[in-house]
Amino acid sequence: MDNTLNIAIAEEYRSFREIAEARRIQKRKSFLLRISAAALGIVLLVLGILLFSPSVKAGAESTDSYEKRIVSVRVEENDSLWKIAERYYCKEKESIPDFIRSIKKINHLNEDTIYPDTYLLIQYYVK
Repeated sequence: MDNTLNIAIAEEYRSFREIAEARRIQKRKSFLLRISAAALGIVLLVLGILLFSPSVKAGAESTDSYEKRIVSVRVEENDSLWKIAERYYCKEKESIPDFIRSIKKINHLNEDTIYPDTYLLIQYYVK
């Protein structure tokens, strides 16, 4: 009987140790999960701040404030990209040829030819 009692006590003790070890492992997993979630949150916060904060340009332009605007322009008879660029470009920000390149890029134009009664998106700057 003593032997049976000792075996029962040993099995119960082993079972208790297994339960305690399982709890310790579960606590460790839970802790690591919380740390990982906190680290991910911090990384996302930093990325959000970097991506959405206004950037400051160095040089003279940082003191001048320009507002970027976009307008849809209907192409009239005898209009050209050059004529449209002359109306909207900002000489402090870019040259007319650079402005025409940006118009072509925004509107997916491969050539300089534009047609009446079509529309172009123009991105321009105002002070």
